[in-house]
Amino acid sequence: MRIYLDSKDIIEILEKSKPCSAIGFKEFLQSGNHELILSFVTVMEISEPLLHKKASTNVMRLLNQLEDLPHLFIHSSRITLLELQQAYNSFCSDIEYKDVDIPFEKRFDTVVDLNGQPSTSPYLNYPLAETVWDLYNFNALGGLDNYASKLISSFEADRAIKPRPKLKENFQKTVGLNSRQNQLEIPMQDIKPLANWIYSNPNRCPSDRLGYELWHKMIRNLEDIPTPSDLEDFHNIGCLPYVDIMTLDRRMHGYVCQVSNSLNVNYDQKIFRNTNEFMKQM
Repeated sequence: MRIYLDSKDIIEILEKSKPCSAIGFKEFLQSGNHELILSFVTVMEISEPLLHKKASTNVMRLLNQLEDLPHLFIHSSRITLLELQQAYNSFCSDIEYKDVDIPFEKRFDTVVDLNGQPSTSPYLNYPLAETVWDLYNFNALGGLDNYASKLISSFEADRAIKPRPKLKENFQKTVGLNSRQNQLEIPMQDIKPLANWIYSNPNRCPSDRLGYELWHKMIRNLEDIPTPSDLEDFHNIGCLPYVDIMTLDRRMHGYVCQVSNSLNVNYDQKIFRNTNEFMKQM
């Protein structure tokens, strides 16, 4: 199984041996032929103490422990591009959408580069800790705070829209925006029928559809106050259709369960609130 842990749960294992030590978790993964799935954002969160001079966390030690576990890196930044490209090709050919082959890589530097072709690819060995240290030295580590503040601003702006647009109609704007951001040459006249076709089946572009529905459930919940960590949560949840197990905090766990119920999909069966919860079940 491919197991995607929230960075908090990874740190609990590596630093506090909760619910088990790193060695114990490694044995658990190996015994079931499982793989820990890591993303760019997960590694950035674990590496964040490097940006704080007074932090006591030994990031390099954590990264070395992490790399010792059976793992793969998901090229999450390509999910929207690959999903939308597949959807448009299927739509134009009048065939059903097929699941996309999201890249899972053995080296972190491969998922740092958008196209999976980093300048470091000729190196026979380029450890995770060394990659992170190079990013740090080039001031390329971090930067998520700026995106987080933009996310909160977008959330507040969407919540202020009156009257609130219908989800199906608004999805057309999302498809158009994703098309432009990923430089896909989809004619404007095709955006609306393509968006309606995607929206009619939640298994088409599942990552984008899941994130879209979750976003709007949060907007409708006026008691929910967005936080900077929502950026990482949305990124993680975008990977959910492509892994077998994922841990999420209680708040996001609840939202994913709501979306699963609304769309009649089984995402709720793949999510757990912590590592201990799914390890006991398995």
